[in-house]
Amino acid sequence: MVVDLQVTTPASGSDLQVRKLDRWFASFDTDRDGVVDVLDITGMAQVYCEAYGVPPRSDTWRDMHRWALVMWQAIERRTGALDPARLTRDEWVSWIGTHEYVDFILRAAIPFSQMAFSIADADGDGRCDVYELMAAQRRSGMSEEEIHRAFARLDQDGDGYATTEDFERAHREFYFSDDPAAPGNYLAGEI
Repeated sequence: MVVDLQVTTPASGSDLQVRKLDRWFASFDTDRDGVVDVLDITGMAQVYCEAYGVPPRSDTWRDMHRWALVMWQAIERRTGALDPARLTRDEWVSWIGTHEYVDFILRAAIPFSQMAFSIADADGDGRCDVYELMAAQRRSGMSEEEIHRAFARLDQDGDGYATTEDFERAHREFYFSDDPAAPGNYLAGEI
């Protein structure tokens, strides 16, 4: 995967950016203790694997967990040498506007999400319908109504599918856009 690090990101967090990152943080804080640690990140990988029936220790399971560890290692570098390392919501939000944030999103967060998309895309045709995406989204805290609304924004051509390209574009919008109408704003639910 070629990573384009020439992305415009706000120098500081707008209200919209902060609300989106709050949703991300809440979905990854799987044990709801107010911090994200390695168990939360690997727990989210496991949520996706279980939602789509990925057998433990299979190649796909290992790939999903490998991307979770890539995400965690980037967070660990950012948070420093805490023992154990953990990310607070304020630390996460303060990351906006830094080169580390851009690097994390493009080299870890989006590839993690693309891996999850590929798991949902059981037939491997490069696209998912709302029901293929729904299994994991529900388990990460989104309501069925939120999922349908978010999917309607993803499916811009109205053909009933979101492609890998739609999904990547939406993630870039989620993490980088300050446009309140950007379809990617709703990937993690209502903001």
